[in-house]
This record gives sequence, structure tokens and C-alpha cells, in this order.
Amino acid sequence: MSTQGKTLDQLNDRLSHHMNLILRCTVPSQRYGRLLLASPPTSRYPYIYPRDTSAAVQLFRRLAGSRRGYDVGQTAFELMRAMAHFIRDVQAGDGSWGQRYSLDGEDKSIYKQEDNVAHGIAILCNYLLTACRLEKEVNEKEAFLASIDKALEYSLAHLYQKELNLFHSTTSIHESAMEEGYTCWVNFSFLYAFSLAHEVATLLDETRIICPAHLNFRRHFLYSVGELFVAGHRYIRRIDAQGNIDLRPDFTLLSPFYYGFLHYRDEMEASAQFLEKQLWDPELGLIMRYLPFYKDFSTHVHAGNGPWLQYTAILAQFHYWNGNTERGDELLEKIDTYATEEGEIPEHLSTCKRFEDFMEAEWKTGIDFAKEFHKPILLDGVDFDKILEEANNMARSYEETGRRCVIDRTSEEGGFIRFTTPLMWSHVEYARALLVRAGDWWKMRRRESLDHTSKTDRTR
Repeated sequence: MSTQGKTLDQLNDRLSHHMNLILRCTVPSQRYGRLLLASPPTSRYPYIYPRDTSAAVQLFRRLAGSRRGYDVGQTAFELMRAMAHFIRDVQAGDGSWGQRYSLDGEDKSIYKQEDNVAHGIAILCNYLLTACRLEKEVNEKEAFLASIDKALEYSLAHLYQKELNLFHSTTSIHESAMEEGYTCWVNFSFLYAFSLAHEVATLLDETRIICPAHLNFRRHFLYSVGELFVAGHRYIRRIDAQGNIDLRPDFTLLSPFYYGFLHYRDEMEASAQFLEKQLWDPELGLIMRYLPFYKDFSTHVHAGNGPWLQYTAILAQFHYWNGNTERGDELLEKIDTYATEEGEIPEHLSTCKRFEDFMEAEWKTGIDFAKEFHKPILLDGVDFDKILEEANNMARSYEETGRRCVIDRTSEEGGFIRFTTPLMWSHVEYARALLVRAGDWWKMRRRESLDHTSKTDRTR
């Protein structure tokens, strides 16, 4: 067997491993086939989240559509097809999507999370584009196109502030008030969604179901959003509701890279260097999502602060893309040290001491509850039963986490805890990092600027 063949076999084995763990976060469905949860059905997040699903569907598009013919390609396509049909079916009448859904399609949302509209669009578009590439028939294609158009209309009518040329948010990926205003993550999520919709319309919309005005919007938004979130030669995480620039380090500084808008390479390099230095956990290694100024009411430190593994895997993706394979390998190898014996990767880590401090200072005092259910970030008129259900999930997961602390007498902080294991998203980003390392994602170029690469995905 050739060296190239052995390398592909090894990659296939690793991708199959992560797909098997992703499948532990699925539930059979008579209607859809198999539905993808954020974590196993008895764990912390037994729901379908558009944000997590969109991340998975991006991975599935490459696994199913790559010319390398990955062993898990068919499984990936079946999962993305099931999730696209589910997401289309749970779309609200006004064209929006919420934070999360039960397996039977009930809206279980608690928070105002505007970016989920972008994620819903991306899920539908990535499914249609993959089906087109594979020459698979799409049942009710016109209905999918109409759903995309309705979501684009909702985005522009209700979430876009024309005079600022930005999309606003209340919360999003961090689920707290620190995201109120205009964030890098939310705006690049929408740029990605509108870019995919443009591609879908070009390839598949013969009857022009998607409004041309929605497609034309992308052009002027594309050339402004990147520059609006650059200051001091790097990206910033947010412009707050009053127009103040938020310069604090945050994983979301990688948003332009994550969504494939690669033009401002120097700024991306500076952002990655900044966040890796500022967010590196001194005890556990790997990167935190943001700095844990827990006395700030908008800063949540669930189960104790520590590194988030899916975000660290995205940082590894950046290093691989940027030609720094050694650093990417170091990050993935460090993630491996925190996996369970079965290879399950958690959402985040904390030390045993931080977890105990969190339980005493925030959970038992009710501060964590107050932060989690802060009225300004909740949906208007949210049913208290949903809040109670979430609080019970929190209490159960904290109790289980405390029982499973991995004791390390040599550690200054007593060892570590894994929170939510396995997390589907963590395995998605680890698998995606493997693809970037293998050169089967964004093209690697050391000196050239790159534009959005969805077309590259189609033609490679």
C-alpha cells in the first residue's frame, strides 16, 4: 500500500471514531431517520440546537462531498438530510428559529438568540448544496428554497440595523448579556448564511424563489462587516449597544476564519495569537472561551471556569490552515489527554477546586441561577416550566459532575472535572481539525489572501 493510501486509512479510522461518538448523541426517529442532539439524551443538553447542528452539518458536507470518499460519508449525508428536514419543519411562521427544540419539534427556547436564524439558513443551504454535488434527489426542493427565503426576509426585517450595516443580538454562542449589541460571531454567522443562500440560488433556484434583493444584500455587507470588526490590527468581539468597542479576548475572534472569510490574514493571525495568549488556562492548558471575571453579572462560569474543548479544536484548525502543523498537533494531543477511556470529549473542563468554589459561591447562593435566568436575556413571556426544566437539568448535571472529579494529588487544584461528556460539538470540531490538517478544508496558502471558499468546496 502506498504512503498516501496508509495516510487515508488512518484518517478514515480517526474520522470513524469521532462519528461513532457523534452517533451516541443521536436518537432514532420514525419520521426523520436519526436526529442529532447536543449531547446524549440523558445528559446536560438533551435538545436539538440549531447552532450545534449547523457546526455538525458543515462537517457533514465535507465528509459526504469530498472526492476522497470517506468511510463515514454516507452516514454524514443521512444525518444532514434528517436534520435539514427537521429544521425546516420547526421553522416558525415568521421565518425564524429559536435556541433549541425537543425531539418532537416543540420549541424549548429560553433565551433571545438571534444567530439561530443564520444557523437555520446554513443548515438548509449546506444540505441542498451537498445533495446537488452528490446528484441526490431532494424531496420538496421548492419548500426548502421558500424556507430559506423566508428566513432571509426575517433576518433583514427584524435583526438587521440598516444604518449600522450590522445584525444585532441579545445573546448568542455564550448565552449571556455580554453579547448584547453587534458581535463578530453573529455578524459573520449571517454573512455565511447569506453567502450560502447566494450559492444555492445560483445552482438550484431555477424559478427564482429566493428574492434577488436578499441575494444582492450580501455584496455590500461582505465588504463592510470585516472592517467594522477590526481594530488595532486584529478582530474585536463586539460593538456594544451604545457603540463602544469591546476589546476583551474571546474565542469568537476566530469567527471570520471559522466561516471561511479569509481575506484579512494578518488580522486573523494577530487575533489567534492574542486569544491564545490571553485565554490559555494556566492549570489545565487549552483555551477558555473568555476571561472569567465572574463578578461581572454577564459572565457565566458553569461548573467552574476552564478550557472549552470545541473552541480549542477550532484554534487547532486555524494553526493547521496557517501552516503551523506542529502547534495544531500539540493542541489536539492535549485534548486527547482529557478524553475518557472510550475517547469521549467533554464540553469544557475545570479543576476540582474551581468546581467546589463555584458550587459554594454561585450555585448554592443562587447567583448562577440569577445569571442564567436574567430577565433581559430571556424570551418575552417564556413559560416558567421551561425555566424549571432547565434548572433541573443544571442541578442534575452539577451533581453528576461533582461525583466524577478526576483526582490528581500532584495537581495544585486537586484534579479536574469534565462537564457534559460527550459533547457532540467537541467531536465535530476535532474531526474538522483532522480534515484541515489533511488539506481537505480551506486551501492552504502561505502568501495569498483568500475569499469565502464555499465555491472551492464545490470544485475541489
